Amino acid sequence: MHKCCRQIKRFSSILFMALMFLPALAVGQVIPDQSRLLEIQHAYQRGEIDLEAAAREQIRLLYEPSNIVGEEKVIEKCAAPAFMFLHQHKDELTQQTLNKIEEYQTARLKSRSKMVDESYISPSGKFEIFYYTSGDSAVSQTDDDGNGVPDYIDRVAESADSSYRHMVQTIGFSDPIPSGTSYKVYVENDLPQGAYGYTSTSSSSPGGTYIVIEADFDGFPENTHPDGDQTGAIYATMAHEFKHAIQYEQNRWQSPSGGFDWSEMDATLMEEVVYDDVNDYYNYIKNGVYSDNPNSNSIFFAPNLSTPGAYYHVSWMIFYWEAFGNDLWRNVWQLIEEGYDVNNHLSIDEALLNSLPDYATNFKTTFVQNHLWHFASGPRAGNDDYGFEEKEFYPYSNVDASFTLVPEQGVQLSSISKLAARYIEVIPSSNDLGLIEVAVDFDSSQVGLGLLFYMKNGEMLELLDTGENKAQVYVPSEINWSEINKLGVVVTNYDNSTTTRNLTLQFGKSGNPVNIKDPKYKDIPDAIKVYQNYPNPFNPSTNITFELPRSARVKLEVYDITGRKVQTLVNGNLDLGSHSIPFNADDLSSGVYIYRLSIDDMVFTKKMTLVK
Repeated sequence: MHKCCRQIKRFSSILFMALMFLPALAVGQVIPDQSRLLEIQHAYQRGEIDLEAAAREQIRLLYEPSNIVGEEKVIEKCAAPAFMFLHQHKDELTQQTLNKIEEYQTARLKSRSKMVDESYISPSGKFEIFYYTSGDSAVSQTDDDGNGVPDYIDRVAESADSSYRHMVQTIGFSDPIPSGTSYKVYVENDLPQGAYGYTSTSSSSPGGTYIVIEADFDGFPENTHPDGDQTGAIYATMAHEFKHAIQYEQNRWQSPSGGFDWSEMDATLMEEVVYDDVNDYYNYIKNGVYSDNPNSNSIFFAPNLSTPGAYYHVSWMIFYWEAFGNDLWRNVWQLIEEGYDVNNHLSIDEALLNSLPDYATNFKTTFVQNHLWHFASGPRAGNDDYGFEEKEFYPYSNVDASFTLVPEQGVQLSSISKLAARYIEVIPSSNDLGLIEVAVDFDSSQVGLGLLFYMKNGEMLELLDTGENKAQVYVPSEINWSEINKLGVVVTNYDNSTTTRNLTLQFGKSGNPVNIKDPKYKDIPDAIKVYQNYPNPFNPSTNITFELPRSARVKLEVYDITGRKVQTLVNGNLDLGSHSIPFNADDLSSGVYIYRLSIDDMVFTKKMTLVK
């Protein structure tokens, strides 16, 4: 656990009190295409507005209901990033801005001064839940279990305990609750910008943070929890906000991992990890829980948009959880925490890059696999178990182009932003034959090329390669176009700082080979070469050597002088390069034999002599 960090007590108390007395907003709620708070923080990151303007605009959105009177109440998912932003920059804000927060605090105190509050200690003793029995924030008094506590508060307490057990005790994240204390959770209505909840700092709270959660979730988006939308919203919100508390414990919300995008992706991931049956995050990867269409900010809709992308890119993190398990994310956050202790603030992708070698892989390879999983979702889910566990419920992925025959000309792609990708779909015709080979030419920065084969037998197979500081990445295969129903192609930029440009895809098939420039294959022959066996004459063994300029279907057979086949040495696909095939004639008599080499549509024959 960290040593106590320096607190600016006046700011913390002002912010704490102001956030506890927030205004009611207009009714009727929808999910925005883009978070207003996110837009402000991105504008600040791009240098379009200064720090003071970013802070004031977020304060205005949080506290001034007049700006949305007559409009639908917008669901912001989580207001915590606004408070994270103010916390991160508290030393830089002017006194005028701090005074503005204090003004709101005074006004909200007056408007809520008559509310009566109660509290309840969760069964684990780890959480104290504060709630209201009268006023605008009163919770339903329904108490079906007769324990003297509203059922709504029982569910809040249950979800808090469950989140603690899963994240701290099972996964092993740092514990944000000091020993012998109870974490504070406040249940209120009409949170800022219609948020599900938020986590904020307070010097008077154990661990330095507290959570506020919505008191009824009336009008909030649907989810899939079997006990109803309200219960699902409670569970998802507590898991989400408690992860924000853990983030604060591990690195005090320091950027970049403490920025809006990464912190919200991480917290939204925990909703799925702790409560797999809620699926509130479907509202952010799709246009609603039961929609088939991707949200315009999701990876599915726009894989060319850079990751991270707040709630909308949570599927990017779900990939790593499903592919590598809980331990990976624990190790990632341990690195982030260690970096904070030595003033080396890591982003989540940087910590991930350093963690993946422990799993016998690397970031660039898994980044390609991540996008292959996104391609294989919704209508492209297939019948194989490849990809996301819930892929059939995910939306379709948009592609740059879909071809109903194998392109014979290069396919031009525009640039690929950092940590982004572009997708292509190829559905071969009956005339498309030969082994599948694909190459991408680019501007010598970095590229990942992934192929997803939808086999006619129902299997889904992946093949990929990555490279940087060269002009091409080439991926040959041993699969024929005639063996697949469809080919998915993802071209990725796995770098977090530079853009890849001038991309051209090449697709190889019979009669239309790829122009191979990848230096990884610099030693490949220019043409098919079939050599005389060596030694010759031989007794009883020899080697038959040949070179392939690209992957090919090969059959190598041996016949006696009468034309009777005596042995088949090869019958299948071989990679490009040099091949030396041994032939043993222990069971044959002396004489002249003929070896026949079929490579795709070409046939080569040579004689050899066995002398015993």
